[in-house]
Amino acid sequence: PLILSSSDDNTIKLFDANNNFSLVRSYEEHKDYVMKLAINPKDYSMFASASMDKKIKIWSFNAVNSQLTLEGHLKGCGAVAFCTLADKPYLASGGDDYLVKIWDYTNKHCVFTFKEHEQNISALCFHPEFPILLSASEDQTCKFWNINTGKLEESKIFGYGIVWDITAQSEYNIIGMGCDEATIAFQMGNEE
Repeated sequence: PLILSSSDDNTIKLFDANNNFSLVRSYEEHKDYVMKLAINPKDYSMFASASMDKKIKIWSFNAVNSQLTLEGHLKGCGAVAFCTLADKPYLASGGDDYLVKIWDYTNKHCVFTFKEHEQNISALCFHPEFPILLSASEDQTCKFWNINTGKLEESKIFGYGIVWDITAQSEYNIIGMGCDEATIAFQMGNEE
């Protein structure tokens, strides 16, 4: 029953919903806006943060200080996502430098850097079953990256403005996107 929030005050806060939403902990290492949070689906005690200070940090719910800092973006970071595939200890980050990076967070190594977007990265999501990373940008494109080969598989413009968030559901292979002008859902490999 815990709630994480990130803020323009450079902090991440953890609240207890069962205790009148009282503040449990404040995480205060970032030096600029904290734009996005992601919980690791393979380890629910771990989460990551993306900040405009150009840093990605990995945290534990049980500690005030971060466990790991990933640096490599040239401008602020606005998107972060953990890979759900068991054999891939990957974390993706996207920045205002138009770059998408995939990190192996077990050894702090950047596995791939994707440079195909033409504006700030707005959303990231790993497919829960396929080795695919979806990235969206303020250039209104959504790109589908193969995380085994590092190759771009597909680039699409859906026609509903910028994609601000992406989610994936494995049972029916559904991808959902929140855009400027619509919420869209589709199946991978399906034209609808």
